[in-house]
Amino acid sequence: MDTHQVESPDMSMTTRRRLIASLLAGGAVIAAAPLFAGQASAAEAGGPPQRDPADNEALNSSLERESRMVATYRKAIVGLTENDLIAMTLILDHHVAYAQALTGYLAVDVVNPSSAPLASPAGSVASIARQLATLEDQTATIHTNIIGTIKGIDAAMLLASIVTVETRHAAALELIAGSSPIAAIGN
Repeated sequence: MDTHQVESPDMSMTTRRRLIASLLAGGAVIAAAPLFAGQASAAEAGGPPQRDPADNEALNSSLERESRMVATYRKAIVGLTENDLIAMTLILDHHVAYAQALTGYLAVDVVNPSSAPLASPAGSVASIARQLATLEDQTATIHTNIIGTIKGIDAAMLLASIVTVETRHAAALELIAGSSPIAAIGN
């Protein structure tokens, strides 16, 4: 007999943060999977992943955004403790992985991105969650718009995998900020 427990609003924020962190835990793996899958299928076909040099400018733009998200989260985690630090470090690690995946994909065509943060969030996770959710949502929108311009399938798959996780980040942060689950998903 399977039993399912629905999280109620009465559950502690610590439990919610643990749940959110566990839901996001696979994000970095998801982001890198298309890059590795492209290499694996290319190896089977006898060549490197198919890249289109016309995608370099757009991918460097995505790398710029991810690098700035890394800088933003590095500011956000200053002063956090315990579960708040764990949850925000997990999201930071995802953005680091995205920047590394884009850098690896671009290889010699990478342009050094800015390390300037997009914002200077400070305080508790509850007080900065909505601001970070907005940045996550904007970043997902930027990447989604870039996907429409990409010619190479491997590059498009890499960006699509990043967008998927960033929308999860935005929803999780909206939940922490106090949005209802339905409102958080609609973000």
